[in-house]
Amino acid sequence: MNEAQRQHYLKAMGLTPWVARGPLPGAAVSPLLDWDDEEEQPAAVASPAPAQDTPAPASPQTAAPVASEVPVQEAPQSPPAPKATTDTPEPTPPAPAVTRGKGLTFTLEAHLGGDTWLLCAQEDSQAPGLGRFEAPLMANLLALFQARPQRPRRFFCPLTEQPMPAQEASQALSAFIVGLCEQAGGERVLLCLPEALSEALFDQPRYQPFELGGRPALVVSSLAEMLAEPAQHKKASWHAMQANGFHGE
Repeated sequence: MNEAQRQHYLKAMGLTPWVARGPLPGAAVSPLLDWDDEEEQPAAVASPAPAQDTPAPASPQTAAPVASEVPVQEAPQSPPAPKATTDTPEPTPPAPAVTRGKGLTFTLEAHLGGDTWLLCAQEDSQAPGLGRFEAPLMANLLALFQARPQRPRRFFCPLTEQPMPAQEASQALSAFIVGLCEQAGGERVLLCLPEALSEALFDQPRYQPFELGGRPALVVSSLAEMLAEPAQHKKASWHAMQANGFHGE
C-alpha cells in the first residue's frame, strides 16, 4: 500500500493523518506525498507557518501559533467524514450477477470434484475470489464431491469490455464447460447461481436437470442465497441434487 492509500484509509476511519512540517531529531525524512488533492491541504496548513516563524523572538507571539495549530490540524478531519460515507456504497454496485443494460456481468469460480464440475457465482463479480463467508461453504460442497485441493478456474462475463447479451453469455459458458471437460475430465456440471442469472442464461427454472456443453447439468441456489436463507435454499438445493444424482460419491 502506498502512502496516498494509507493516508486515505486513516482519514476514512476518523484518524488524523499528518506528517512533520520540519525534520525531527533522530527521525527519518518524511516522504513527499504523491497525490494532488491531498497536497492542497498540507499547503493550506503550511502557509501560516512563515508568518508564525517571523515574529518568533517575542514570547507572547510564540504562544499564539501553538493555540492556532490545534484547529488547523483538526480542520482536515471534517472533509474525510462525508468522504467515508460516500466511499462505502461504491463496492456495492459490482455485485453477484448484475444486469447492465442488455448485457450480463458475472464471475464463476469452477472446481472439479470427482466427475462433477462445480461452478459458483461470486457475490462480487469484481472481487479476486469468493467472499469470506462464501469460501467455507464452497469448501464444504467440494468435500462432498471429494475434490482435491487445486487452483480454481474462472469464467468471466463479459469476455471483453463490451456488454455480452444473455444468449452469447450462455454460448460462451457452454464452450467453457466443454473446454474444462476436455482438458481435465468431468461428466456433470453443478452450478450455484442466483435465480435471475440462471433464468437469463438458460431460460428455465432452477432445480431442474438440463444439458450444458453436452453434459448433464443442474442449477441450484447461489452460495449467497444459501448463507442468507439456509433453511429454504440449502434444503431445495440438496433435494434437487439428490433427485438428479448430484450428491457426490
